[in-house]
Amino acid sequence: MIKFTKYSATGNDFIMIDNRDGVVLTNERDLWQGLCQRGMSIGADGVIFVENSTKYHFHMKYLNSDGGEVAMCGNGSRAISHYFAKLNDLGSCELEFSTLNSHYKSFVDHDFVWVEMSEYYDIEKIALNGLFTKVNRLDQYYCNTGVPHVCFLVDDVNVIDIVKLGREVRLNSIFEEGVNVNFISKSKENYLVRTYERGVENETLSCGTGITACARFLWDKKIESSNEIKFLSRGGDLSIKRDEDKVYLGGEVKRIYEGQLC
Repeated sequence: MIKFTKYSATGNDFIMIDNRDGVVLTNERDLWQGLCQRGMSIGADGVIFVENSTKYHFHMKYLNSDGGEVAMCGNGSRAISHYFAKLNDLGSCELEFSTLNSHYKSFVDHDFVWVEMSEYYDIEKIALNGLFTKVNRLDQYYCNTGVPHVCFLVDDVNVIDIVKLGREVRLNSIFEEGVNVNFISKSKENYLVRTYERGVENETLSCGTGITACARFLWDKKIESSNEIKFLSRGGDLSIKRDEDKVYLGGEVKRIYEGQLC
């Protein structure tokens, strides 16, 4: 019997499991894929395991809804930070944790969590010229913020067939390991963003690493000069702020319910 907690972080939902005793077999891909299937089981964008770390507060292991492990999930890192704080009755706190390829700091303030997004590399490593011409794009960008992302600044994200066009880009052969695809447009008060997520193979309501990539794109291209950018995803509001060379992802998380896998 495995206890779990269902979480939502700005529309990204997760199955959270405390596996610090190491008894849960995280490599049973078919099991986790099945549990993430909507309408047939719990339903989620991914499964996140709290594991022991000898150096930090905990280790985060993240499986996408296809059951495969990926290196990082921005909204998932906010959810697991809140979950760990609740497990240990820490209240508002500062945490440090490891992921598959890196380590992060998070700051839990009740139900609002900031994560320092420490990974940022492969900036414009892949040439995108001519890749995507089916919408009126204004600019484009590639980078890795823990997982690879391509960003397109367009006139209006609401008129784009995100699944069709996102899948076309995600499966393009220039991306050897696939890519997450973000579309951004400017509104009066913030930026609208929609994301086609690799591993979920669909549009998700929100993507933390994707919104981080979008902010990096807007800053690097000098499209935006403000040190804090507000993004509106289909799952709700997220903020990205920078302080010198550090960038933080912030937003609310929700603890939805607890259950048991029999």
